[in-house]
Amino acid sequence: MKIKRYLSIFGLLLLSNISQADQLFYGIAIISQQLTQDVSVISPASTTTTKETGSGLGLYADYFYKGHYRFNGTVSYIDYDNFNLASLTASADYLIPFDSSLTFFAGVTAGGAAMKYSSASVGDTSLGTLYGIQTGAIVFLSNGLMLELGYRFRPANIETEILNPATKVLEATRTVDELNETYLNLVISF
Repeated sequence: MKIKRYLSIFGLLLLSNISQADQLFYGIAIISQQLTQDVSVISPASTTTTKETGSGLGLYADYFYKGHYRFNGTVSYIDYDNFNLASLTASADYLIPFDSSLTFFAGVTAGGAAMKYSSASVGDTSLGTLYGIQTGAIVFLSNGLMLELGYRFRPANIETEILNPATKVLEATRTVDELNETYLNLVISF
């Protein structure tokens, strides 16, 4: 009889919602990111715009403050067909609670990114800035488990110069203009 009671209490604790007030969470993000890139060829002079989609992972920390604010730091790595992109960002969100287990959010983000083409050396990595806005929803599944779905619109400025391997003459410039991102985060708090 006592074992049943303890199991029931344990089950209710697992199903109970976590409070958003003044808590720190760590987690892993599964990311699908689309970027817009302008390619400017030197000779013959032309410019084209391409869109590419990549996927990757992110590690992040969330700090919830007074139930209406969230501060976030994220390190992510996205792999594309011909290059990879690593970024470090910080964001602040305003939370709009629906109930104790669901909250919507909107906020701003800023940071930096490093882009490296597959055939390039580490010294050829391009650095740039990114900033933007984000929106989404957070579901508190149980004590210590959180799920987040969101979208980030992030203009960027990451420029890479492409040199001819034989002559070392500049052939083209690739500029990443947008790093829009759809993401799904699963957070297990410690």
